[in-house]
Amino acid sequence: RAEFMSSGRLVMCKDRKQAEESVRAGAILAFNFFSTVALINLNKYVFSRAQFGFPAALSNLHYAVSWACLAALKRVWPAAVPALDRKDLSRDRDFLAMALLIGSVTPLNNMSLQLNPLPFYQTAKLSVTPVVVVVEYVLDRKVPSSARALSLALVCLFVIRMRPAPRGDATDAGAAGLLCVAIWVPLAAGYKVQFGRLRRKLGNAPTLALMHALFPYALVVQTLLSPLVDPPGLLEYEWTPSAAVAVAASGIGAFFVNFSGFLVVGHLGAIAHVLLGQAKSAMTLLVAAVVFGTSYSVSEIVCATGAMSAIVMYSVLR
Repeated sequence: RAEFMSSGRLVMCKDRKQAEESVRAGAILAFNFFSTVALINLNKYVFSRAQFGFPAALSNLHYAVSWACLAALKRVWPAAVPALDRKDLSRDRDFLAMALLIGSVTPLNNMSLQLNPLPFYQTAKLSVTPVVVVVEYVLDRKVPSSARALSLALVCLFVIRMRPAPRGDATDAGAAGLLCVAIWVPLAAGYKVQFGRLRRKLGNAPTLALMHALFPYALVVQTLLSPLVDPPGLLEYEWTPSAAVAVAASGIGAFFVNFSGFLVVGHLGAIAHVLLGQAKSAMTLLVAAVVFGTSYSVSEIVCATGAMSAIVMYSVLR
């Protein structure tokens, strides 16, 4: 009888632990889901309604707020943001290359959101994965299976079909948006590959600790790039209360997205992160339709759905 009661307690403890893990996973997913959808639509509001046409300045705010929040988190919860072992990071070429990439990718991403229609912006981001595979093949000779290569080819096809057609006076803006995407995609792919290589070089350094070390350098890069990305007039921008609240909320939201994204990858794995990403893309398009009155053509819906489905196939297949 004692053995039976003991085994029963073990089963109850195991069930309770599994239930706690499920609740924790659900909380992490919900946290990342809602913070990402909110941030993208907040940024779209900042660019379109608040008329804050300075994507590099907004990126600087994102990194400044994120670095300050990480510094505060390090004081309150040192285990979450541990110190890196190496002290000579400022002379490490891989670290400096990562700082250059992270400092250039974010303002270009915000610029793409400013210049491109939301459906194309969301779908074009999916083309980063095929470029990552190409970069990994060139650097590390990693060869994807035929099934995964086919799914990536479908992603590229749907992104090309999604490309917005120029309409009247919007021809120049459309060309600028396409150029921005063409520059951003390979840089974003390099960012993903280099981040993984740098983590391995530093002995699988904790992501938050690495980001805490990178943000100051990335801020320097973004500040130097700002004159090339942002138009003149930042100091003359008219700050209304609604614009100030929206920009400040965007900065705080950026930290929540970064932090929750690291939690998803660290606790739930890459496939869960990819699947969650497609759900976030769909929800972002839905919120844009409700809040901003964005309308989508049948072709845009088909291409966006096809590209997201192909990315899910790539994640599941081996």
